[in-house]
Amino acid sequence: MATRILFVGLGNYNLPNTRHNAGMMILDHLANALELRWIPHKPWKATIAQTTLSLPFEPKHPDQQKQVELTLLKPRLLMNVSGPSVARAVRDLSIPGSSVYIFQDDLQRELGKVSLKASGSANGHNGIKSVIDHLRSDEFWRVRLGVGRPESRDVNDVSDYVLSKFTPPEVALLEQKVYPLLGVGPGLGLETLVIKQQLWRPPQPPKKKKKKQKSQEESPSESEVDLGKKEGTSPSSAEDEKAATTA
Repeated sequence: MATRILFVGLGNYNLPNTRHNAGMMILDHLANALELRWIPHKPWKATIAQTTLSLPFEPKHPDQQKQVELTLLKPRLLMNVSGPSVARAVRDLSIPGSSVYIFQDDLQRELGKVSLKASGSANGHNGIKSVIDHLRSDEFWRVRLGVGRPESRDVNDVSDYVLSKFTPPEVALLEQKVYPLLGVGPGLGLETLVIKQQLWRPPQPPKKKKKKQKSQEESPSESEVDLGKKEGTSPSSAEDEKAATTA
């Protein structure tokens, strides 16, 4: 029996190619690479594309294949109310949180950096918060796509930044660093999750750590895996995320 996996691209459906829509842009690239056609799905209030793939069960044994029924989903809703769309799809597909991957924009990482986060809080991202609220669980995967951040911490400036479109040089960087990581080669990037041993492993809640003095910053934890090269991240304060959620 094939394993069902759901990829969700968060964003504002009516504002394509903006930084806030990085998740949807990745799914568009995957669908194009797989030669899939997007179709409307009214019950899920979304646009979806589906296919079946064969992927290695273990990186050391590529001959041991596993069938995967992959569903790509883009909610036809505003970012901050994406939850109902995702929850309905999860219910109808009868899948656990370990089979749900939410692709989101991330102000805390430089453009081109990608990480996989297992469970945990929304960290100020209202799209993720909506999903958590409607799934009534935070145990699902988040694929965090770095979009950088403006120098200003002003709420309006941050909001304008995430709602602005990527510049041509930024699009070129995405094509060079992010798209190959998540959308090229046999299986179109899913092998990255197999190699990192994250595709078949249920997300686990992060271990509790001692409170940091007067700090709301979130740094990569044991529940987070860099999907690209092991390069440093550029954490920022939760204030940036708070400003972005007003967009």
